[in-house]
Amino acid sequence: MLFSLTHGMHVIQDMPDQDAGQGIRSSRSVGDGKKSLDKAGVIPIDAVVEGGDASRTVSRSRGWGDGSAATNGAFRYMFRDASGIPVDPQTLSALDALADSMATEAPGDSESALPPILTYFGQFIDHDITANTDREIEGLSVISGEFEPVPRDNVEAGISNLRDGSLGLDSLYGDKPGQGPFATKLAGLMRHPTLTNKMRLGTVADSGDGRPPLPADPAADLLRLGFLLDRGEITQAELEALNPALRANFVDDSGPIRTRAILGDGRNDENLLVAQLHVAFLRLHNKLADVTDSFEDARRLTQFHYQWLVLNEYLPAICAGDVADEVLAKGAPLYADFHDAHPSADPAQMPMPLEFSIAAFRFGHSMVRGGYDHNRFFGTAVEGSNQILPFATFRQLFEFTGNGRMPSPLTADPKSSLPGNWVIEWDRMVHAETRNRSSRKIDTHLAEPLNDLLNEPAEPAVMKKLAQRNLRRGYRLNLPSAQSLAEAINRTGLYRPIPILSPEQVREGRDFMQAAGLDTATPLWFYVLREAELTGGHHLGALGSHLVANTLAGLVMRDSTSYWHATIDGNRWSPARFQPSQPIDSLKAMLRFTGLLD
Repeated sequence: MLFSLTHGMHVIQDMPDQDAGQGIRSSRSVGDGKKSLDKAGVIPIDAVVEGGDASRTVSRSRGWGDGSAATNGAFRYMFRDASGIPVDPQTLSALDALADSMATEAPGDSESALPPILTYFGQFIDHDITANTDREIEGLSVISGEFEPVPRDNVEAGISNLRDGSLGLDSLYGDKPGQGPFATKLAGLMRHPTLTNKMRLGTVADSGDGRPPLPADPAADLLRLGFLLDRGEITQAELEALNPALRANFVDDSGPIRTRAILGDGRNDENLLVAQLHVAFLRLHNKLADVTDSFEDARRLTQFHYQWLVLNEYLPAICAGDVADEVLAKGAPLYADFHDAHPSADPAQMPMPLEFSIAAFRFGHSMVRGGYDHNRFFGTAVEGSNQILPFATFRQLFEFTGNGRMPSPLTADPKSSLPGNWVIEWDRMVHAETRNRSSRKIDTHLAEPLNDLLNEPAEPAVMKKLAQRNLRRGYRLNLPSAQSLAEAINRTGLYRPIPILSPEQVREGRDFMQAAGLDTATPLWFYVLREAELTGGHHLGALGSHLVANTLAGLVMRDSTSYWHATIDGNRWSPARFQPSQPIDSLKAMLRFTGLLD
């Protein structure tokens, strides 16, 4: 369980004692479920909230492994022999100038055809499969020391993936193998103490202004530390006894951090949109538990639906259609070859390409808006009213989370929950048919708040400027240049050739790139954004699409426990085969099924 992993300086995990029991990942297969959705004896979802059961019992634990320490996933280069960015005295200043150019407003219309939910679904996916690429690591720093590319052997030895790499939702369930006793206890407390097939949810606080009508029940927030303290399921003495680094995630100078969310990855409570999407997936599990009468079956079905949505909704929307189709039809051979070249003793661990994690999958940064029309209290009022209220700013989306400490009036609220007037109305996030209700285009320009990140220290300044940090990190970690990577993929002969942008196309309006050679050996992250920009900004270009589609599809296809390898009546599992009358075959359908969308 990751308690602290921001874009800043540290990460804290609760690691096991020598004799600590270890949680195991579920591998139980799922077929049709025990009940149909239409005939299930449904337990009301409001029963699975923080106050939903007054008679506390000891939470039922899952099975435990052999007590071996956690092993980390591997970050590896997909094409480790491809040439990198040229080492030149002008490189660092050119990278910083490039970052500054990305902090300017994009010319013309910045509205894309992509709904905002895809921006944050991408972030949710990223938190599920990767962790550790944004922190400062000795020998790999982007802010100190000799600023030249680190030898690739040293990079691979110096950075490990704190996730297992699979699309298995351990960020949701929190019971990753190899955790220490406190994380193991928290993972147990994330399960409801009496409705043991279900995950706990939190209730929202009364803000005095009301709340959106959905969900109709009160289960619209994450489980938080304050509630567990009030029930005596966690004690302050227990928090104080933790080692100092771990304790700092739960206690500050004023006492316990009551707003701290109890979830598998603390990054999912860094901004409100990801936190509310996390709530949606918890609700999905609980609704599926109504169908199956089994925690493990509901968990597996939640994983299957999530994986299916990644391959069948997210990839077709984000990637160039012809590339996504080709990758899926051919079985993601780029990742298959990469996977086979980096075998793990633990088949549940999937190697993760550095080119994907540090560059290509960061395209979503350009999709972030500076403010959101996120519910009737912030943005456009309810239908039939012409009232326009201030949008919810990007800064506020970080403040109204457990990590942001939920500003007043919540300080006096004993449950320390999300105010009701901040609950996301998902109908504003899933359509992209109205101006200001879409993602920004995928291009080489970032929203203003990403140039002065709220949660980062003032010094060193590079940590507050996302573009500068991303470009420096890609150079420091010795990523292949975009052009050399495209050439390497083309040499495999696995796909139709990837067209490579000309130097003029790369540097248009940024002539300073030429002196340092960045127009012919271009930072991969910038190139992926520029390539998308030249297609119109509504999806990735060819190289970006190959890296993203091959990795995400490959993670599913090479995971023997994924939906890809499950069958119903001899056919590959799909939402329609699981439940033909009401398939959960889109994010909209998922939100409807969970009571979060009409």
